[in-house]
Amino acid sequence: LSMASAQPQFFVDHKKGEVNELRALLRNPLVDREPNRKRDTIKKVIGYMTLGIDVSRLFSEMVMASVTKDLVVKKLIYLYLCNYAESNAELSLLAINTLQKDCHDTDPMVRGLALRSMSSLRLPNIVEYLLPCLQRGLVDPSPYVRKTAVTGVVKLWHIAPHVVRENALVDTLYKMIRDRDPQVCANCISALNELLQDEDGMALNKPLMYHLLNRLRDFSEWSQCVVLELAARYEPEVDTEVFDIMNLLEERLRHSNLAVVMATIKVFLHLTQHLPDIHRQVYERLKAPLLTLMAGGGPESA
Repeated sequence: LSMASAQPQFFVDHKKGEVNELRALLRNPLVDREPNRKRDTIKKVIGYMTLGIDVSRLFSEMVMASVTKDLVVKKLIYLYLCNYAESNAELSLLAINTLQKDCHDTDPMVRGLALRSMSSLRLPNIVEYLLPCLQRGLVDPSPYVRKTAVTGVVKLWHIAPHVVRENALVDTLYKMIRDRDPQVCANCISALNELLQDEDGMALNKPLMYHLLNRLRDFSEWSQCVVLELAARYEPEVDTEVFDIMNLLEERLRHSNLAVVMATIKVFLHLTQHLPDIHRQVYERLKAPLLTLMAGGGPESA
């Protein structure tokens, strides 16, 4: 046999009885004791699911199979649970116990995965279980878990906004903007802007704006654009703030990323719109970085 033919075939035509065969394999204690065989069975279930074949009948067996130390299998099963949770709302409660236990796991990857999966179920009947897990995740020592918890707050908002308000989670996100991890900070900004979109996004003040701009070089390029979008909304109280902010952002005009440069230009133009003389000088200053982008970038830059 060739190597290709020896590999397990996951994406095959659906035949009558194959779902029942998968159920039998998932219930077989011998399969459970063989990690590779169990993983191949789970992969086959996910393969059918991605082909649009209804494998929701295996929900209870997949919940039972989620009690495993194999992170790959756990990820696949949680993907399955999130896909079928809405159509199996009552059975989804069976998975809550496992998810809650995984939220206390010693491995931050497992904690983050469990928290992300639980918040992705988006079922009103799990809010009472989700809330304490999110609150614990927001203060987790791992930045991966914290940033996952921040995203989970947004998902909770779409299920039960009153729960987010009653438990002061918006205030918690404001405090977490000063988190030592820049990705957690960026997630908080995006989350607050979504939660407070009826109020034109998160509230800004001078200390917060200066804090973010002074940390800008620590952020990823995407996160820098998020912060710069905030700066483009900020209204300085005095003209000296305008010059302070432009001095802080001067080096961003020489950044290699097109989006960062354009976002910085937007900030410069916004800040100086009420200062006609400075506004004209800004246009002169922006010629060089714009010409550099046009000369060195692709057709989308030009």
